Amino acid sequence: MKWGILSAGRIARRFASAVAVSVTEQVVAVAARDAERATAFAGEFGIARAYSDYEDLLNDPDVEAVYNALPNSLHAHWSIAALQAGKHVLCEKPLATTLADGLAMAATAQAHRRLLMEAFMYRFHPQTITVQRLLADGVIGDVKQVRGNFAFLLDDTTNIRLNPELGGGALYDIGCYPLSYARMAFGSAPQKASAFVTGEPVDLSLSGLLWFAEDRVATITCSFQSAWNQRIEIIGSAGWIHLERPFNPTPDLATTIAIARGGRHVTVETVTIPAADHFRLEAEGFAALASGGAPVPTTGAMPLTESLDNLAAMEALFRSAATATHTVVHQPTLTPEWPVGTSPGY
Repeated sequence: MKWGILSAGRIARRFASAVAVSVTEQVVAVAARDAERATAFAGEFGIARAYSDYEDLLNDPDVEAVYNALPNSLHAHWSIAALQAGKHVLCEKPLATTLADGLAMAATAQAHRRLLMEAFMYRFHPQTITVQRLLADGVIGDVKQVRGNFAFLLDDTTNIRLNPELGGGALYDIGCYPLSYARMAFGSAPQKASAFVTGEPVDLSLSGLLWFAEDRVATITCSFQSAWNQRIEIIGSAGWIHLERPFNPTPDLATTIAIARGGRHVTVETVTIPAADHFRLEAEGFAALASGGAPVPTTGAMPLTESLDNLAAMEALFRSAATATHTVVHQPTLTPEWPVGTSPGY
């Protein structure tokens, strides 16, 4: 499939480098507001055409699919424009910054019979597909809890992730990963949400609790204020699954999945997954779905229904953080006759 890329930023560069080694995919055009930047990007990756106007790329007859890597606040507008121009759209996460925009994007894709998918590249990695198969086979029983975390230290005050007008914030940027993983693991949308947020004017850290049907829960944390880390734990009635790098595995390194089975005395097995470039697999998988006109499967892709569920969940988390009243924890005071380091009864 012939691709056009909107943006010449970091994530667009990562996508272009992955597609450059693909046998089936080709980037034929790139567009950026800065003409010199677009030209330099095109030269670096051997792209035939560079545009300084997004509309020019959308009007390019050779472009079959658009990779929208623009800032979050521009996802809805330019994805809708691309769909209306007859292009399939792979849109970077989050799909949009509001559920209303996400629904408008979905309606446009349906009206123009084009594929719209949120670019959660980890969904195409063999590690994720293996986890999906393990859950489907009931290896750890019924999934009861999911715990997910994604964080890194962001000390660049000029970074667009800190700009509220561009859709910045930790939840949109990285918290959406554990949120989407929990939605995938449970196979249904959350029904209740609560959250605590720190930072302004965007969320620098967020801790959220999501309640699913049948008393299943997920806890997610994301932060721009701590050392880099990411992990997922899926806990079932008969075991658990643990991943140390579930969202962005290093493309040239193998990954591992820890699987525990049993009750109090568990047996832990480690499954090694060969190295894979999930960005290349994402582009090829998307193209195969778009070309075949087949419905998006739940294994190895990102269904649009899940993207909309996640937008609804993110809105609920933000509403909770904005309106909840937090109860103060009152610290106990030891009476003078209690020696330090002891407590009554000992």
